[in-house]
Amino acid sequence: MKRFTVPALVFGGDAINALGVTRNLGRNRVKVYYVEEGKNEAVFSRYCERAFIIPRIQGDSRRLRNFLVKFKKEIGSSAVVFSGSDIFCLNLSSLKDEIVDNFHFVLPSKEIVETLVNKKKFYQSLDKQRIPHPITHFPKCFDDVEEISKNVDYPVYVRPSISQIFTRRFHKKGFIARTEKELMKYCALAVSYNIDFMIQEIIPGSATNLFGLCGYFTKNANPLGLFAYRRLREWPHKFGTNSLIESVPISDMSRLKDLTVNYLHSIGYYGLMEAEFKKDLRNGDFKFLEVNARSWWQNSFPTRCGINLVLMAYLDAIGDEPDYEEDYEVGAKWMYFFNDLRSVIKMLRNGEITALEWLSSFHMINDWAYFSADDPLPWILSPLFSLRKLTETIVARVHETVM
Repeated sequence: MKRFTVPALVFGGDAINALGVTRNLGRNRVKVYYVEEGKNEAVFSRYCERAFIIPRIQGDSRRLRNFLVKFKKEIGSSAVVFSGSDIFCLNLSSLKDEIVDNFHFVLPSKEIVETLVNKKKFYQSLDKQRIPHPITHFPKCFDDVEEISKNVDYPVYVRPSISQIFTRRFHKKGFIARTEKELMKYCALAVSYNIDFMIQEIIPGSATNLFGLCGYFTKNANPLGLFAYRRLREWPHKFGTNSLIESVPISDMSRLKDLTVNYLHSIGYYGLMEAEFKKDLRNGDFKFLEVNARSWWQNSFPTRCGINLVLMAYLDAIGDEPDYEEDYEVGAKWMYFFNDLRSVIKMLRNGEITALEWLSSFHMINDWAYFSADDPLPWILSPLFSLRKLTETIVARVHETVM
């Protein structure tokens, strides 16, 4: 196997995201360096050449710039730069033109990144292009909230413009308001923390109505590889993130493929991406939910199915020319066992699944969030980190309840 001389520099992303990128590249003999604000499971991967733990670097452009300059001097090489978090995306994109001679950035300009990372700008851009999406209100002041609260169908979703900032503070992506009183309460909380927010309808239906389209787009804003999946379970239950997904044929998602490709081409997008849609059972339409302008949780899954999108991005960045690819194994599954177990316990209590159905869902799993036979240490350590995250979430919820 060819050994590559240009290393990869991975900024942030939680452990699952960063671990996937690290393994996708490391198994192909690319040296991977990881930068994060605190230790997580990805630091202990055998494929992580070295980890740099730098507190508060994510939102500090000066620290980022200084690190990149120091990295170039210390390692003596340029590098392909990957971002695994929204905040890193924003700040790295603002630096790419300044230091482009030393690094290959797998992300577009800051303006394009902001269009996708800032959900208010994202939904406004969908409005302009008349792309179906959940009905979204953008209150300019608290008086607007009062008016909106009387003209929406509950429950509704109170979500921030920048998800990562909100998640860090509240350990969730948004608030579900089931009544007018709850809506006013959550909006007041967002205002008190100076968080820009939206009020959005919740598309009804189970987790199995959500679909994802992942891929890599070249600097000409054309797709080089695409992969599709369907969500089977999620956590938190009813309104969470993937805990079990299944690969589906691109041919079954031709409409969503065209919609995604045309939209991203129209804004000039470049880099790795994940788009999410939910089928609205009220009219059969697919509603555009979001686009992650970076690597995502299950970036190892397409590789297990036969299409390494992360390596494709690396090769394109260093000047190789990988072929267009969307041929992969379908019916395979990815699981985050800890979160999926929590989801299943909830579903068992609600009578939404039987124990036999749960056991049968393990058939065709070919990828796990942490476990890998050739790289076991992150999986061995994951319970300790999961316990820490769970404790932080409980403390945050207690704090929210008190408030």
